[in-house]
Amino acid sequence: MSVLRAIAVFLCGFFCLRVSRAQLVFPGACPDVAVMTDFDASRYLGKWYEAEKYFAAFELGGKCITANYGLKDNGVVRVLNKQISTFTGMKSEIEGEAMQVSRSDEGKLSVRFPSLPVNVAAPYWVVDTDYDSFSLVWSCYDFGIFHTRNAWILTRERNPPLEVLEKAYTAADKNNINRAYFMRTDQKNCPKED
Repeated sequence: MSVLRAIAVFLCGFFCLRVSRAQLVFPGACPDVAVMTDFDASRYLGKWYEAEKYFAAFELGGKCITANYGLKDNGVVRVLNKQISTFTGMKSEIEGEAMQVSRSDEGKLSVRFPSLPVNVAAPYWVVDTDYDSFSLVWSCYDFGIFHTRNAWILTRERNPPLEVLEKAYTAADKNNINRAYFMRTDQKNCPKED
């Protein structure tokens, strides 16, 4: 009986971790969202600033959030996410790896963060980007009777002009990604770049 209880606790914990990674819960299956078919990972490399996002517990209280992508020797994309806590002022970062899911859907990536207690691959779908100013990213976990969603607008500038955000909003509208759930990321009073 104790083995069954341990398995149940593990599965419950694993399930909760999966759900908590993407915070917005909706009934039914994940909606169809198209990704870029001509995505060029080499042009996507470099630093991106998080401009807006759907709520995510792992970013709670985060400001000055950035994502930096670089190519490793083995061809895998290195992911380095950084943020500063608005509660404590402490800087934190997490390193992971991104790989393309398939050659036919080039914009569908899978990201893993090995330092997390449960090393689960997270969907990272590049819906649209011009590589130079904005990127719209989508993530959805399907649990059969319900699903969870995340979305991010990333920009190459810490404080992008409105016309850059409008490009991302247009891409969101075109792909039925609801803009009502986007929250602005605090990028004020951030430390100077290295």
